[in-house]
Parts: sequence; C-alpha cells; structure tokens
Amino acid sequence: MGLVLILMAGCEQGSGASMRQGMVSIGTTRPDLFGLPAEYRALHPALESALSKQVRFNAQPNGNAIGRQLELGNMSFAILSASEYAALPDASKVTLLATAVNTLGKTSRQAHIIARATDNRFKTISDCSDKRFAFGSYGDPLTDLVARKTLESNGVPMKKILIELLPPPLAIEGRLYANNAASAIILDPLVNAGVIDEIMWNKMPEKGGNPLTGPSKDQFKIIGETAELPEMAIVAGPSADAAVTANLKDFLLTKAKDNKKLCEQLGVTGFAQPDKAAYDAASVMLAKK
Repeated sequence: MGLVLILMAGCEQGSGASMRQGMVSIGTTRPDLFGLPAEYRALHPALESALSKQVRFNAQPNGNAIGRQLELGNMSFAILSASEYAALPDASKVTLLATAVNTLGKTSRQAHIIARATDNRFKTISDCSDKRFAFGSYGDPLTDLVARKTLESNGVPMKKILIELLPPPLAIEGRLYANNAASAIILDPLVNAGVIDEIMWNKMPEKGGNPLTGPSKDQFKIIGETAELPEMAIVAGPSADAAVTANLKDFLLTKAKDNKKLCEQLGVTGFAQPDKAAYDAASVMLAKK
C-alpha cells in the first residue's frame, strides 16, 4: 500500500567513514538479496544526482526498527508504508516534506466492498453479515486491517463472517484471503462478497470478464468503501541537514514526476504537498488493540 520516506542526518552505526564521505543511508523493509530492490533501481541514481551524495539502502525488519535507527542517527533516510509509519516509536520527531501521487491522481487510496451484481441480497455493507467474504492479502493494511474495521463499524463483526475451513494461505484465522477478491467471487459461487483495492479495481475492464481472462466491473456492484490510507510520503527528522532537505524536497515536488522509470518502479505519478492529518489518522486506524 502506500510508502513513507524519512530524511534524517547521521550515518550508520559504526560507520564514521560514511559520515565523513557524505554517504546517505536509507532504511527500508524491502530486501536487497540481489542488489538494489527493484523499486529503487531508478530512484537510487536520481537521488545521488539530486543530493550530490552517495546513497545506500539498508534493510530493516519493520517500521519500529527503522524508527529506532533513525532516532539513533544511524540512517539518513527511511522508506515506510503507511502501517510502518504508524509503527514509528515517535512520529512527532519527523516532519512531512512530500507525499506520493498514485496512478489515480490521489495522495491516498481506499478499497471497495463489492458483491456479485446479480445478488439482490446485497445493498449495503451490513448485508455481508452471515456471508462468505473475501479479504485481500493477510495483514494488508487496506484490504485486511482497514477492511475488518470497516465491516465492524457497519455492524458486521468478524464472528458474523462465515468461518472458512480452507487451509492456509487461502484461509487464516477462519477468514478467506485472496489477492484479488473479484476473482475469488467469480471463481467460487459460494463466495458472496469481498474487498478490493481501488487501484486494482480501476485496472479491471468495464465488461467481458470470465473465469479464463479475469473479472470485469460489470459483474459486481460496489456496496461501500473503506477509509483511505495515505500513500508514500517524505519527511525530515530532527537532525536533518537543511541543505539536503531542501534539495530532496525540490527534487520530489518538481522533478521526480518527469522521471518515468522512477515513477513506474515506485508505482506513483509524482509527489505533492503532504497532509499530516492523513498520516495521524492512519496511525490511529492501524493501531493495534
């Protein structure tokens, strides 16, 4: 779902030479087993050019770990999803600089709650009670975590979703998980409704769907939407170098949109001014109970 890029001054732990040489370390949860993560192959040289510094990506297990390293000054940057941003130990220590614009021209995304178009039982989200329901990927911030809260806020607690007996990874905790809920509904006549990311929905054809080529929009009706989660953002930490911060912000807001390969790999169309309230709201929504 959406990523957050955080800028802080400093260097990697035990890497004084990196500081002297002006290297910028970027924390991320994307693994780099075969070199640069695929999403960053165009970003890497673009950042080095814009910042006039060497850039290195440093993989970490989660947002909390990245936040700790940022606070220690062991990283210069970090790239986080909205849920990883929510996991920062203290988000008040960072300042938003820019947020990504997705392929729909938005700085946030939501998911649609859908049902089979011919099923007259479904008119609102509350009609999902006592039915089979297809979630997205297990643990996905939007199509699992936020989708569950959307169902619950509309009178459909998880105990009211019919229990799945399929083995993992198709069913976990008694819930059905599918990368594409629309496909799950079409392929299984006993699956009644589901949740789909609006960007995935937008890529579906208007008509002509079938089990071989995939679903189309006319096979479904939208009975509700989830709340929105913000996309990738760029923030500066408390020790950020003012000149580097200014160069980064200028690059993202005015130049990144012209780098087609960078945008394609990151899944964005450019960057815009951020809305801190959106990230604060997402952090509350994704907070673990």
